[in-house]
Amino acid sequence: MDGEERRQEIVRLLSSSPNALTGTALSRQCQVSRQIIVGDVAVLRAQGVPIISTPRGYQMLTSAHGRVRRVFVCCHGADKMRQELEAIVDNGGIVHNVVIEHDVYGNLEGSLHLRSRRDVNAYLQRMAEANAELLSKISGGIHTHLVEAATEGELRAIEAALRRSGVLYED
Repeated sequence: MDGEERRQEIVRLLSSSPNALTGTALSRQCQVSRQIIVGDVAVLRAQGVPIISTPRGYQMLTSAHGRVRRVFVCCHGADKMRQELEAIVDNGGIVHNVVIEHDVYGNLEGSLHLRSRRDVNAYLQRMAEANAELLSKISGGIHTHLVEAATEGELRAIEAALRRSGVLYED
């Protein structure tokens, strides 16, 4: 299988899978190294294929017809991160990203794509294993999340849960 055939196979595998696929799983299917898969995904993205990275692996970014999105502004430290993310996913939300505003660089964004407690747990485990700092540490804890949900009612429930947990930033 040459590079172009392999990239077509990656698109086919991701398009047909309801779940994210790890680079390792894709490398086994295509019988190449994980690093080759990383390169292939970069090439596919450059060609406009909507592949996203999640804490559970790669997946295709699907169209969200009929879904609603809202940006929530939050402020907290590491001690409230789990509570914040679970407030969103437990109320039907998908956390697409985290964004902070930097004085020099402008907006800095990290992709998350968290849909469930399982995704939240995997993300928090990766953060702990990497001993990683929160992106929002740079901005004094203030950050935004783009959140998607099925209905405005779910977004209102998410807003209320974030407010109750004390992480919603309100002037």
